[in-house]
Amino acid sequence: MFWIIPLVAFLASILTFFSGFGLGTLLMAAMIWYYPPELAIALTGFVHFVNSALKSALNRSVNWKVVLVFGLPSLLAAVIGSVFLTMLSNNALVLFDLTETELTRPVSLLTFIIGFFMMSFSILELTLKGKSSSLPLWLGGVLSGFMGGLSGHQGALRSVFLMNRVGDVSSFVSTAAFIGLITDLSRNSIYLLSLNWDAVDLTQLVFTVIAAAAGVLIGTRLLKKISFRFIQAMVSICLFLLGSAIITGLI
Repeated sequence: MFWIIPLVAFLASILTFFSGFGLGTLLMAAMIWYYPPELAIALTGFVHFVNSALKSALNRSVNWKVVLVFGLPSLLAAVIGSVFLTMLSNNALVLFDLTETELTRPVSLLTFIIGFFMMSFSILELTLKGKSSSLPLWLGGVLSGFMGGLSGHQGALRSVFLMNRVGDVSSFVSTAAFIGLITDLSRNSIYLLSLNWDAVDLTQLVFTVIAAAAGVLIGTRLLKKISFRFIQAMVSICLFLLGSAIITGLI
């Protein structure tokens, strides 16, 4: 069981090269089996930060105008979203409990929100592949940054807004990675200061970071060569099912 999270990080890190998103959603889905929702989001954010940093270093074609218009609002909104997450993590409000047996768990407000966004973003990843948005870039930065801070899901929205606005594939990957980097930096700062990290397996976290980095190295070589549309569709379906299980208290 120790290797499940590093393995997911490795595979998701490769897949994210072909969609601009995926590492956060997949890795958080694995993390939430072992950690409380707020820690699962925070740990995923740390791995995502390292992944984005390495990807930015290896793919240096950043569109700085897009970073200014989209990235800065994303950074600021991520702080608000992460503060909201820490507030919810301290709220033990139980929305409902479907059974009094051990088959399900009580569904808290935070758990419900996480499950809801997992379901929503699984649909977004499945239906919006290859499409772009005509809404202002700064609004996209605010939305993706806030969602990144709150639930860890930022890449799907970011890809929709940046698609066809950045240029070639290399520039898209570099720009999205750098924006992810600064967004992760802001939200991880809040997580680090506000959450209880005693339950974290540091050895597993180190291996997860290494696995994600290895995925970046492989993904860089495979870029422009392979399409993972079918795999992305299967991942989206699995995420939707997992979100449904969380939202009903099954896990």
